[in-house]
Amino acid sequence: MLEAFAAETLKFRRHRATWFLVWIYPIGFLLLSVLLICVGLIQARPETAAPAASKWIESTAAIWYVPPHMFGRYLIAAFAAFVFAGEYGWNTWKLVVPHRSRSALIAAKFAMTFLFLYGAFLLTGLLTLLMGWIGDVVLGSPIPEGITAAALAKAQYLGAVAALAPVLVTIAYTSLAAVLTRSTIAALVIGLVAVTAEQAFLGLAPILSIYAPRLVWGLYQLLPGYHFDNLSSWLGQGSASQTRLPELEPIAWSWPASLALVGAWVVGVAGLTFVSFKRQDIN
Repeated sequence: MLEAFAAETLKFRRHRATWFLVWIYPIGFLLLSVLLICVGLIQARPETAAPAASKWIESTAAIWYVPPHMFGRYLIAAFAAFVFAGEYGWNTWKLVVPHRSRSALIAAKFAMTFLFLYGAFLLTGLLTLLMGWIGDVVLGSPIPEGITAAALAKAQYLGAVAALAPVLVTIAYTSLAAVLTRSTIAALVIGLVAVTAEQAFLGLAPILSIYAPRLVWGLYQLLPGYHFDNLSSWLGQGSASQTRLPELEPIAWSWPASLALVGAWVVGVAGLTFVSFKRQDIN
């Protein structure tokens, strides 16, 4: 397993897909921050009061809003498609499979994909904090009082935990599509469609429930989309995300129940990826 993980890391560390879909987060943010500081130095800026400490701290964890967002999940699906389907296009599975456990190979891909993405998000979060401080110092903007290391760490932690479920489910969707289709493009398309359909259903559920109320009510709770929002609500507000469909009982799950259902989706879909790959004829 460790050898397989090391091989995956070496393979994708400098791959073009990694540069454009993973390292783009810290690099892009760093360039944007420098640009904004330069613009601020050129333009005349009126004196402003220091923002509230809570707002300043929240801004340092802004990167964690990207992974749960639909566009962010598209980028995650694209990277997962390259990782899991790339071997088929490069025709390298037949060279690797005879020498390593198939389960270890797939597990290494899951681990590498997740760690690369979360490493990039965390690095971007740290750069956000650093560049925010540098920007305020260079531009002479007041830094609010009451900012502590514990509060900054908590903001990063809550953001990372809230993003965990949609990231894992998106990787699971795309990994299964990659193994079943053996195509990077097909895996990407299926991953994008799955994410889009999942999010579209949440928005259309109130309308669809008029025509098939019980079916929509059941699917709303079975599919993972609501549970992403619910877990995020429990983390941020300490209460459930309540949804009311026309003429039906309100939906409001406890966080352990939502966590269990999302876990079932991740384990179930990822498990199908393992089983499908183990039974696949590689030639």
